[in-house]
Amino acid sequence: MTPRSVERLALGHGVCVVVALDDHDAALARLAPAEQHRARELGDVRRREYVAGRTALHLALATEDAILSDERGAPILPAGWVGSISHKRALAAALVAPAGLGQIGVDLEHAGAPRQDIARRILTAREQAALPDRGPAVTLRFAIKEAIYKAIDPYVRRYVGFTEVELEITGDAVIVATALPFAIEASFCAHAGHWLATARARPG
Repeated sequence: MTPRSVERLALGHGVCVVVALDDHDAALARLAPAEQHRARELGDVRRREYVAGRTALHLALATEDAILSDERGAPILPAGWVGSISHKRALAAALVAPAGLGQIGVDLEHAGAPRQDIARRILTAREQAALPDRGPAVTLRFAIKEAIYKAIDPYVRRYVGFTEVELEITGDAVIVATALPFAIEASFCAHAGHWLATARARPG
């Protein structure tokens, strides 16, 4: 595969590959037949996201075998691996790690203020009180919670509300509080004008 750019990052929750594609049609042609079939069922925007995400995932796992999706849309990884995908317009990120330490999640968001004020929807009352700024800090918390929910989903198999998890961020450290029966770790970094958030969850 020949994406415009490929970055391989060793993060605390696994190996993350971030790709940008110039030619989605060429990348589509390099996917496995089952993936090509699935991609062609999607609309233009969703198809580009799917192709970019699968490209990143194949590079992260160093495999050309088809990686299909479960009934909730998450990728079904080869035995012995856990992983997650995120995409944001031209970029896609895939996070993979050996199985056995819990499930993982990744999210990629523009490191800017959200177009609409989403604070009340994604932040608990305590988080809102501690965060009067409605700019990039809100988007960061959205990204971290999205990564957490992707890590939790294989266990709960249901929609998890944004306020079911509460975050305390000090510097680059994230403390996760929740009534859900999981031990959750989360981290983030700034990458190419985006927030790149990762999480790991395991029953606890």
